[in-house]
Amino acid sequence: MKTPCYARVVVNLPQLPGDCFYDYLLPGEEEWEPSPGARLLVPFGGRKAEAVLWKKTTETECPEKVRPVLAVLDEEPLLSQFQLDLIDWMAGRFFCRRMDLLQLFFPPGLKVATEKCWQRLVGMKEIEDFLNNLPLPDNTRRNFWAKVQGLTGEPTPLPALEREEYQLLNRLLRAGYVKTGWFPKKSAAGFRKVKTYKVKTGEPGIKLTPKQQQVFRYLKAQEGRAVPAGEILAAAGVTDSVLRALVKKGIIECSWQKVSRNPFSGMPEKTLSLPSLNEDQRKALSLIFSALEGEKPAAFLLHGVTGSGKTEVYLRAIEETLKRGKGAYYLVPEISLTPQTVERVRSRFGDTVAVFHSGLGLGERFEQWWRVKRGEVKVVVGARSALFAPLAEPGLIILDEEHEYTYKQEETPRYHAREVAKEICQRVNGVLILGSATPSLESYREAQTGKLVRITLPRRVLGRAMPEIKLVDLREEFKAKRLSVLSPLLREEISRRLDREEQVILLLNRRGYATFIICCECGHVLKCPSCDVTLTYHRPNLLLCHYCGLRKRPPDTCPRCRGHHVRYAGRGTQRLEEELKRLYPGSRVVRMDVDTTGRKGRHEEIYQELVRGEIDILVGTQMVAKGLDLPRVTLVGIVNADTALNLPDFRCAERTHQLLTQAAGRAGRGEKTGTVIIQTFNPGHYSISCLRHGDEEGFYRRELRFREAGKYPPFTYLVRLVYSGVKADAVALAAREITNEIKKELARAGQEFPEAPKTEVIGPQPAIIAKIQDRYRWHTLLKAPDLKPLSLLLPRVLEQHRKKARDVRVIVDENPYSML
Repeated sequence: MKTPCYARVVVNLPQLPGDCFYDYLLPGEEEWEPSPGARLLVPFGGRKAEAVLWKKTTETECPEKVRPVLAVLDEEPLLSQFQLDLIDWMAGRFFCRRMDLLQLFFPPGLKVATEKCWQRLVGMKEIEDFLNNLPLPDNTRRNFWAKVQGLTGEPTPLPALEREEYQLLNRLLRAGYVKTGWFPKKSAAGFRKVKTYKVKTGEPGIKLTPKQQQVFRYLKAQEGRAVPAGEILAAAGVTDSVLRALVKKGIIECSWQKVSRNPFSGMPEKTLSLPSLNEDQRKALSLIFSALEGEKPAAFLLHGVTGSGKTEVYLRAIEETLKRGKGAYYLVPEISLTPQTVERVRSRFGDTVAVFHSGLGLGERFEQWWRVKRGEVKVVVGARSALFAPLAEPGLIILDEEHEYTYKQEETPRYHAREVAKEICQRVNGVLILGSATPSLESYREAQTGKLVRITLPRRVLGRAMPEIKLVDLREEFKAKRLSVLSPLLREEISRRLDREEQVILLLNRRGYATFIICCECGHVLKCPSCDVTLTYHRPNLLLCHYCGLRKRPPDTCPRCRGHHVRYAGRGTQRLEEELKRLYPGSRVVRMDVDTTGRKGRHEEIYQELVRGEIDILVGTQMVAKGLDLPRVTLVGIVNADTALNLPDFRCAERTHQLLTQAAGRAGRGEKTGTVIIQTFNPGHYSISCLRHGDEEGFYRRELRFREAGKYPPFTYLVRLVYSGVKADAVALAAREITNEIKKELARAGQEFPEAPKTEVIGPQPAIIAKIQDRYRWHTLLKAPDLKPLSLLLPRVLEQHRKKARDVRVIVDENPYSML
């Protein structure tokens, strides 16, 4: 007797608690031989559920209770064994469930919905004879036979059957004439198909109308090529009815063909000249090439000033990787950087490039995923999710602007792309390049301790000068009652650049028109009723919550005291755009923020307009501070450098220094020298003064001392637990109970992990934003010298909590980038 084989699976139902494997029986037939990584359809409770086969086994705890697999959903596994192992590691590293990670690795838009189907196994005549030999009422036989008419050799949705008809179906099943099964419905995304037509006969034997003759002659000239309908209609100037008439007459035939979507259609085809390398770039590439030749993993921190030619180093490293038969990932932190990056990569590597980012349509991302899966692509470009495209043999991973917080996902699963990239390179003996003009404190520290090899590019290419930096003390502006958002110095410099037909970038990291609305009579500030944050005013007449998306009209009077003196305070990018158009009539001002780039392709359009010189002043949030390489930009103005400086976040100084340095780096990248004007209330703060004096090493020394004294990353692991629920008391109680249990578990873990009792537990306490989307929030911070004890005890503690209080949700965020 054959030994039973079981499928150990992860059931893909997000509402399931915990991170469990389930066993199902695999029938012994040959067609039921799925490989690990394939999706299965399994019974789960009273429903049918999608599951992923993790491994096959001949052992299970309760074989008599194991139910059989219903269907195999994939002919070939969607996930490789390498990806399954990576998911195992990520689940433990980032405190999440395997099912939370599956959607990162699946093709976009792949969400299984199933239906019961039947399939004919014999000819229709045999089924008809079988039914005619049964003693049936004529009405029952006639109705059932009408439904059987829809049967083919392929699975067909099972129609609604009456009770007597189900009995007939069972008799057909027992006789082996049909079979039934569960099959997936059409997914949300798929390959694009279009109608095509071609000539069926040499010459028409019947009379055709003039328009039909025109279509016939056009198709005949195509020499047998199947022509898309749209092309025929445009060339012949006819309507679709002419094509249908020709098909009906048997003159032409219609078929469906796959047509690839082109995410690069809006991008101009360019062949960029190969720039010469300077001595710093040659030294950097020498080290990287040596690592690519070896068979051990290697990791580099490419620390180069803005405009130092890091991109050319990346491209040459990719070229060398491809020569060795391996692939490369090239990640950028935001989709606003993708158009420029893709343009450069495609100019060098052509159609072997795939792109992934949220600005693409679902179908475009679906097709790009399958291009990678089939091995048609060797270079993957995109935001953090591009790292999970199924590149067969990666040899190189590049994280450009590695310091950016957008590499950290802020929703479950809360992974950091930098940490995942390190793990992938370790597993495939690949090379990792972390590039930045302002490295993260974590990467800078790893370079100090030898975990990363630091390569410096201290000079701009072609000997170009770094921009001149000027500070404007807003305290003095306030004393002089100069209350404009733009200081006299900045206004004067903008006028000078416009007169010389040069371009200007202005950074203000606040969306909207006014950041809050206040009543001057009673002091009431309008807040979102669902979130503990102020509402932002957007023109023409909208109050918007940037956390839950609430939209409402602004009131004419104060909702508390009914006073009429309501003031719109604070300035956002919308108001700055309006003021610039007033101050510089005739200049071409464009705003770039979340509100103006929501439409698909808008990032690409703005970038191309800048390249063509159709924009004089670009104003926007932090997306204008990164990656743009525009030789005509000679002035960058930071309207308010203190936006993030006073937030209750240990990273505020680092973020401020990075943002200002990156923004300053947009100026003077061409032949003309650039100028940067920074408006600030804190000109003496070290994040600003170190930039002003070019003392980058001084900033890192001071910031590392602060982090070490406060036991913050990179000197400890930081884990944040966020509790939320609709009842404030229940959230507070759960926060206290879980925190107390964690303290007890840490004390008990001291025997196995001596470092565990040294973990500092802070809290619990209300979160800084105490309510979001009608859910009250508390949090606890854990500062741990070692992450392993927490990876073992936290899942156990949280599982106990789920059994007791499911109305309070708990999120575990390792190395959080938001402390609010």
